[in-house]
Amino acid sequence: MWFVNDLNLKKQARDLGVKFWQTPGFLFIILGLLTIIIMTATYYISRNYDSPEMLIAVESLVVIVILIVGNSVISLVEQIIKLNRMKSEFVSVASHQLRTPLSAIRWEAELLLSKFRKEKIGSKQRQSIENISTLSGKMTRLVNDLLDVARIDQGRLIIKKMPVNIVAIVEESLAEINAIIRIRHIEVVFKNEKKIPLVFGDPEKLRMVVENLLNNSIKYTANHGKIELKLLKKNDFVIFSIKDNGVGIPAEQHNRVFDKFFRSDNVVKYQTEGTGLGLYIAKNIIEQLKGKIWFDSVEGLGSIFSFSIPVNRKTKQKRCLDNF
Repeated sequence: MWFVNDLNLKKQARDLGVKFWQTPGFLFIILGLLTIIIMTATYYISRNYDSPEMLIAVESLVVIVILIVGNSVISLVEQIIKLNRMKSEFVSVASHQLRTPLSAIRWEAELLLSKFRKEKIGSKQRQSIENISTLSGKMTRLVNDLLDVARIDQGRLIIKKMPVNIVAIVEESLAEINAIIRIRHIEVVFKNEKKIPLVFGDPEKLRMVVENLLNNSIKYTANHGKIELKLLKKNDFVIFSIKDNGVGIPAEQHNRVFDKFFRSDNVVKYQTEGTGLGLYIAKNIIEQLKGKIWFDSVEGLGSIFSFSIPVNRKTKQKRCLDNF
């Protein structure tokens, strides 16, 4: 399957933003064909000519062709790397510059709401201020996501590693969205084993992953739907999984789920908000914490997203001593 994807030159050209004949796949195919042709010609020439000069000339031609095509591939790759670096640096700088005014707007809106809480203010004015606060909050989250993506691309995403109570993170995340759950009449079931050990990770980043998976399940599950969350320990890992009976993901798009800015075709129809960055960020966080993230989804039936995270080593050592 990976070999077929590598030969999909149209997709390469679209993803890299270059012309068809500039894709690495096309250049490698041309390199291979030219090498075969020239080597075949060399074979027949060597049979009909005993002159060493002729063989040297033909072999030199082979080397020149390989160097020319190889240099084209290397130049293209270098150009893509430079453009990608420039893009990441621009996103990082722009995100930093946007965070300050957005935070100021949000604080000013909240200040206005608190100031006029005891005073009479028209419902339209209050609604306008609340809209400003809500929209600035959404923009702040978007900027934070872009900043995290830029840090991931540059290898600068800071991950702390400490003992974390994953059960508390899930319970707190559920409590924060309890109002939405009640309004949409979604049944949420949280099952976990009695003794879930502490995990070894970054509490802030793990909360981000859990909230992202939970919010996705809620967004793409219809009213009166059902969501099941589970925590269990398996070997030296704690596994978190969330199952919903939402819209699901088409099978032909499964290999793109964790790509940047990906949103499945059937999800776009529902006009739900989202940037397509959450799962990309979640995957990188979990992998940097030495865990794995995976999913199973059927269009029209729902999805199950899961991730594993290592058990805290000190907890494991303590249990070993207790059993001694």
